[in-house]
Amino acid sequence: MSTLFARLQDWMPGRAQQVGGVEVTYTRGGTTRTITAVVGRTVFSSQLDGGPRIEFGDRDYLIESSDMTAFGDPAIGDRITETLAGSQRVWEVMTPGTGEPAWRWSDPQHTRYRVHTTQVS
Repeated sequence: MSTLFARLQDWMPGRAQQVGGVEVTYTRGGTTRTITAVVGRTVFSSQLDGGPRIEFGDRDYLIESSDMTAFGDPAIGDRITETLAGSQRVWEVMTPGTGEPAWRWSDPQHTRYRVHTTQVS
């Protein structure tokens, strides 16, 4: 017998994108796909030699792994284009420089990536 929590986890994949997702273009080399992603942010902090603490984190995209079949796992240098206020903005997949990888699984079932990006244009 499955628990309510287990049934909810089975139901959830793809639902977040349907409710709060935005349409973006994911590009690697010459391959481009339009997908739906949820925009997020991971706040990282750093403090050197007792100085002020610096918090940073540009933009994360939560992407269903099923939307990445053309690419495989996200890779440093991939680009995500999103239209904001009528203007196209481009973010590049990269490590945040804190020892954290460029992406990690967003859920225990490995159905959704959390991809760290920095705006490049």
